[in-house]
Amino acid sequence: MSEPTTGAALTAIDPHAFREALGHHPTGVALITATLDDGEHIGMVVGTFNSVSLDPPLVAFMPDRASRTFARLREASTFCVNVLAADQADLVTGWRGPESFAGVGWRPSPSGAPILEDSVAWIDCAYHQLVDAGDHYIVLGEVRSLDVQRPTCPLLFFQGGFGGFASSSFLAPADHDLIRAARLSEAAMEPLAALAAEESADVSLLASIGDHDVVIGTERGSATPTYFEIGLRLPHLPPVGAVHLDPADGAGLARWLDRLPRKDEASRARCRELAERVAAQGYSLCLVGHAPDREIWQDVTRYIHGEATPRRRRQVLSMHLDHLDYYEPDLDPDGTYDVRSITVAVPMAGAPRLAVRMSFPPAGADGRTVARWGAQVRERAAEVADLIQIRFGQDRVLG
Repeated sequence: MSEPTTGAALTAIDPHAFREALGHHPTGVALITATLDDGEHIGMVVGTFNSVSLDPPLVAFMPDRASRTFARLREASTFCVNVLAADQADLVTGWRGPESFAGVGWRPSPSGAPILEDSVAWIDCAYHQLVDAGDHYIVLGEVRSLDVQRPTCPLLFFQGGFGGFASSSFLAPADHDLIRAARLSEAAMEPLAALAAEESADVSLLASIGDHDVVIGTERGSATPTYFEIGLRLPHLPPVGAVHLDPADGAGLARWLDRLPRKDEASRARCRELAERVAAQGYSLCLVGHAPDREIWQDVTRYIHGEATPRRRRQVLSMHLDHLDYYEPDLDPDGTYDVRSITVAVPMAGAPRLAVRMSFPPAGADGRTVARWGAQVRERAAEVADLIQIRFGQDRVLG
């Protein structure tokens, strides 16, 4: 048996490689709350919460030693763990400290710490032990009381994005093509990260699974919250999904058009025209519409996490047709545009089909800049195909 690795050897680990490797392990997301003696409420988002022991009942989380929020949290003798749900990603990204409690519903736990109304479960704890662990602490909590109040999919953090994997309307099932797509994404994210940094946009890798696109990787760069979570499924409801169509496959086009929630010939003709434009220009362009992106994704999120009422379903399905005018516009070089997304199919043979989506680059771009972005996304999609061919041997489609 080899000797244990020494501390000196451990310091040689490249921090980027460490984060990259550990980023392939999804972690749950929780909000640790406490109420101080002066009545102030403290909340700290963590991705390191774990169960430790049944006898005695112990749990743990691992805050950064430099965290000022944890320094305040320690002033209380107890804390409460709120296990967050998959539809609470916006709460995490928007959390701004004690004032954030004013914008959410909560009630006091037995210890007096806030329990969020929509959290999956809560665990009320007393401090058991604080352990030094490099640049972090390991906080051991002794469980005093707990309950499950909303049995739904929990929020996960994976490869820099939030999501929740489950077999539910728009959430990704663990099928063969999706597993393969996740493997292929390992070779694809570096050029997407470069594009996100260069253009201050979010750049995602999508896999076409059945009649949906599934988000399998996201690199953040935009200043605009996109609510585009890893694991989110986007149905190929026209005009969405046009990048995957083969112009020579009339039957495939007909099947795509048959998914329209409205069956009138005018809608079919309009979506057929949009598909032809996508094929001609090599990418799908969608501008920011009249409805705020936050509202659109709140509707989708409520639907996919259990509020699948007929009314909600009609709202979600018709959302695409309500935004037809924002897809594939004629660009005036001197015009001004706010771009929602530019999507390009990865030129690669076989399944699963992949696409690169750039979301919310800087607003107010002229037509020349938008056209340049389209060309850049096409170049990155071609680079992804080349990297996948080198690493996995999957053939690239010439073009």
